[in-house]
Amino acid sequence: MIDYHCHILPNIDDGPETMEESIEMAVALQKNGYDTVYCTPHLIKGSYDADNKSVMASVNNLQKKLKEKNIQLKLIPGREYYMDEFLFDYLNNPMTLGETNYILVEIPNHIPRKYAKDACFRIKQKGFIPMIAHPERNKLFYISQRKKSLLESLLSLIFKDDGLKSKETTLLSYLKSIGCVFQANLGSFIGWYGERAQNTADSLKERNVYTHFGTDAHSLNAVNLLMNNGGRQEG
Repeated sequence: MIDYHCHILPNIDDGPETMEESIEMAVALQKNGYDTVYCTPHLIKGSYDADNKSVMASVNNLQKKLKEKNIQLKLIPGREYYMDEFLFDYLNNPMTLGETNYILVEIPNHIPRKYAKDACFRIKQKGFIPMIAHPERNKLFYISQRKKSLLESLLSLIFKDDGLKSKETTLLSYLKSIGCVFQANLGSFIGWYGERAQNTADSLKERNVYTHFGTDAHSLNAVNLLMNNGGRQEG
């Protein structure tokens, strides 16, 4: 299995502080069926802004340690880019997810829909594909739990919508239309981020919105809690 979103690198962001902790996370992930992990530390100006060279060195160092200990886990470099006014300064020299054209992007709750649309469009113009990190945790993607009337259900079938209220589906539909992909946090499905996020995650999964899955683990404890409470990837 592949973990597309993991904060496993030591002393880079709010993940593990030491190499030993990172190795313990790697062991736990391997025991639970993972063979590949995308290392995606935060990139947030003023908070977690290690440069790409430092991230790559950390990936290489951890991979070397895993090899020495015969831990069969392939590490692939990446970043989790925060969508703010500094995003495009960083994207002048971006770190994609490995050799793909994917850019993992976190959309904050306070970002206006129009800004999110424009930013993702600009990323596409640069030749990259935005991978939206855990959309189910963002209120811009929350799905209404109001039951549809019979007429609304029939119209949904006729016009093939996402089953969402028009205001809520605007951003999702647009991002899908320009070719964005979407990464779900496994913890969302077991209620880690609250009932609203869980309901949205379930609904987005039912609609086949998700293209990638990740643990978004920041510690050994997180990996163990996730795996022990049913937060496992299918397939």
